[in-house]
Amino acid sequence: MSNPTAGTQQAFSLIELLAVITIIGVLAALVIPTVTAVHVSVDRVRTRVQFEQWTAACAQFRQEYGYLTALGVGNKLRTAADTLGFVRMLSGRNLDGSEVEAMADLMGNTKRITFHAFADSELTGGLLTDAFGNTEFGVLWDVDGDGLVKPGIDGLAPSVQSAGGMSLAPSSADLPASGVRAGVIFYSAGRGAVDSGLILSWK
Repeated sequence: MSNPTAGTQQAFSLIELLAVITIIGVLAALVIPTVTAVHVSVDRVRTRVQFEQWTAACAQFRQEYGYLTALGVGNKLRTAADTLGFVRMLSGRNLDGSEVEAMADLMGNTKRITFHAFADSELTGGLLTDAFGNTEFGVLWDVDGDGLVKPGIDGLAPSVQSAGGMSLAPSSADLPASGVRAGVIFYSAGRGAVDSGLILSWK
């Protein structure tokens, strides 16, 4: 006599399905923040490297010409005009790589030296950008040539806005009154969260 249940599959009960869904939810809750944290960490490193390259290029410009052309307006790089001037100063070229025709538009780089070759990832829609998509950067440089960038003396450190719209500014712990030993410093708002803070070229 044959078994009527032979060859049939036993279905999952509702409780078993809910248990599986709960386990998947818990695992997702554990994995997603970890993946996000890794992405943020990678983007912070990429932005720091970008700032280090800009800093080195500015130092080479200053060594070649003996001065540093004014960068941006109000100690910020944030407009298309700021970007164009910065790119011309450090690369001797236009945004599209073409030659700058007028000597006056070279922002002091009269020898058209390429101190920094800007990658596509550094430019979005005619604006400088970092790994977080920020297009606003704070920049201060050693105006008096004493080897220190000092807030107040070398300019005020403005707040910068993240791609998400949050504004952050360096604290006195980030940028002490005694200054930072550098020729020029850059910073951005990172991912725009207080817990992760600014991306600073000097820390």
